[in-house]
Amino acid sequence: MIINVLSGKGGAGKSTVSASLTALLAESGPVVAADCDVDTPNLGILFGMDKEDFEMSPVSTGSKAIVDPNKCTGCGKCKDICVFSAIDFSEGKPTIDKYACEGCGACQLICPEGAIELKRVQNGWVGIGSKGKIGVATGLLRIGQAGSGDIVTLVKEKATELQSKLEAEHIVLDSAAGIGCPVIASVKGSDYAVAVTEPTPSAFSDLLRAIEVLDYFKVPYGIVVNKSTLNPDFSQEVRKFAQEKGIEILAEIPYEISFVESAVEMRPVVEHSPQFRPLFEQILEKALSSSKS
Repeated sequence: MIINVLSGKGGAGKSTVSASLTALLAESGPVVAADCDVDTPNLGILFGMDKEDFEMSPVSTGSKAIVDPNKCTGCGKCKDICVFSAIDFSEGKPTIDKYACEGCGACQLICPEGAIELKRVQNGWVGIGSKGKIGVATGLLRIGQAGSGDIVTLVKEKATELQSKLEAEHIVLDSAAGIGCPVIASVKGSDYAVAVTEPTPSAFSDLLRAIEVLDYFKVPYGIVVNKSTLNPDFSQEVRKFAQEKGIEILAEIPYEISFVESAVEMRPVVEHSPQFRPLFEQILEKALSSSKS
């Protein structure tokens, strides 16, 4: 089973939930966790891991446009078609901003002289590590590069390889924030999703967008209200929404300093503060049972 943990908004607590669900599953046997937030991967930290614990390899899933000045006639068609404003003509010939270029290929297609080509670039790294019975697949997008969704796909492939190697039954995917390419890449193929939100208007708004992605890919899901005691009135609003839409509230996690302390000590909350263990057991039980129904 693949359990996807997402939130829509950064900082809502999805990594906290992911780490604790993984730790609980590891008590019964090997389990794989995949950090699909390749812009800021930090799931390994919550298991007490650092970069030395991972075997990382460079990957090239993105491309950049390169101009041959000998072929270019300076017609400017490439600049006109670039929606990323990555092409500058201040010196009469196109200069491409390597940080703004997304490698979409539009300039290459429209160039009448064939003066532009796309070249593959190293845009990140993927790797694996382990901590006890937990195997962790992770990735990192290089600063200024595009292709985060493709790197997430490679992270998921690494997770599947780890699952086979460890003979693990489950994979927990810690998704990125938002609803962009990395989230879409992580959601596809998931068996169940745990949608985490805070009781704030911004977090709830982002949750609604994340739910649209889950609905599109027909992934069943439930909601976790994290830091629920931070704003009890808005927590009630989330409950009301869930009831109206027929969405299950998997758990409501209170706002407690213990969660910050567990992150500082680089331990899952269920290990650092056992009093919260029943909440995460409840989330896991409902997720597993939903996949069987």
